[in-house]
Amino acid sequence: MADQIGRLGVRRWGRIGYVLGIDLLAVAGVVVALSLIPIPSANLLPFVLLASCALLYTELSVRTAGRAFFDLNSVWMFAAILLLHPVLSALVITVSYFAQWVRVRPDELCDRTFRAAATIVAGYAASAFFAMVTDTTFEHMPRDIASFALVVGAGLVFLIFKWAAIQVADRTAVSADYAVEASAIALGIVLAWALVDWPIVLLLIIGITLVMHRTVLIRQLRDQARADPKTGLLNSAAWSNDATAWLARGESAALLMLDLDNFKSINDRYGHLVGDKHLKGVAEVLKSEVRATDMVGRFGGEEFVILLPGTTQDDAMAIAERIRRRVEGFAVEGLGTVTVSVGVAAHPDHGTTLEEVMNAADLALLAAKTAGRNRTLLFAAPPA
Repeated sequence: MADQIGRLGVRRWGRIGYVLGIDLLAVAGVVVALSLIPIPSANLLPFVLLASCALLYTELSVRTAGRAFFDLNSVWMFAAILLLHPVLSALVITVSYFAQWVRVRPDELCDRTFRAAATIVAGYAASAFFAMVTDTTFEHMPRDIASFALVVGAGLVFLIFKWAAIQVADRTAVSADYAVEASAIALGIVLAWALVDWPIVLLLIIGITLVMHRTVLIRQLRDQARADPKTGLLNSAAWSNDATAWLARGESAALLMLDLDNFKSINDRYGHLVGDKHLKGVAEVLKSEVRATDMVGRFGGEEFVILLPGTTQDDAMAIAERIRRRVEGFAVEGLGTVTVSVGVAAHPDHGTTLEEVMNAADLALLAAKTAGRNRTLLFAAPPA
C-alpha cells in the first residue's frame, strides 16, 4: 500500500511540474516575442475587435444558456494567431479564458490558467509552422489553393498541440467535440480573412458562433440526460427505452447481463475513487468489444447490460466469453483486479418482452455466480 501511495504521489507531483512547465513556456514565449518582434500599430484595431468578440461571445452565451457553457472561443483565438503579433494573440487567448473564469466557472482559476497557457503554446506551434513554410504574413498571402492548404495545416497544428497539451495533464479531462473544435478553427480562418478584406462579415460570424453554441449545447445536454455520469454508458432509463423499442420490432436479439465479482472488496481495500476507475475501465472494455449498433448500459451499482440486435445465442455466448476474458485481465494501475459473471438470454427464445428477457438473463447470471463466479452461462429454462 505504501508503494501504491508513493506512485500516486510521484504522478501527482509530475502533473504539477508539467502544468507549471506549460505555464512558464507560455510566459517565456511572450517575453521572447516582446524582445525580438516589434508590435505593428496596424495590429491594435484587430486586437481590440477580437478581444471584444471573445468577451461578447462569453457574455451572450452565459445570458442565453446560463452556466452550461460550451467553449467555441477558438474562432477568435485562431484568427488572432493568424493576424496578430504573438503577444497580442496571447492576450486575446488570456482574455477569453479570463472571461470564462469570471462568468462561467469562477472556482476553476488554476484550470483556466493552465488551459490558457496550453492554448498559447499551441498558438506558438501553429505560428512556428506558418513561419517555417512561408515568409509572407497572412494578410499578404495570395488567396490560392497553396495558401489555403498552408493555413489549414496551421489550424491542424494548433488543434493537435492544444489537445495533446491538455490530455497529458489530465487524461480524464472532459474535452470538446473535436469536430466542433475544428469547425471553430475553420471559422477563425474565415474571420481572419474577413478582417483583412471585408470586416463587416464579423457580424455574421458572431451570429453563426452563437447559433453553433446553442446547437452543440442542446445536443450535449440531451446526451448527458441519457448517459451514466460515472461510465459514460447509457443510463438505466435510456438503455431500457432503446432496448424496449428494438424488441418491439419483433426482431431477434441477445441480452447480456454482467455483474462484477466481489466488487465491494475493491472499494473496501482501495477506496471508492479506485472503484470508480474500475467501473470506467470495464465500461471501456464493454464498448470496445461490441458493435456501434449494440446498446451498452450501466444498470446500477456494478451491474451492466448489453443488447445485441440480430445476434444468435451462440454468437452472444462467444461475445460474452470474450468480454469476460478481457475484464479478467484488466486492472487499474496495479490496484486490484476484478472478474465478471455473465448471464445470457435471447429474444424471442427466452421471452417476448424486455422484462421477460432480462429476467431470464438475470437467472443465468445468478446461476453463474452460484457456480463460482467469473463465468458465462446461457439461460436454461426449468423443466416443465
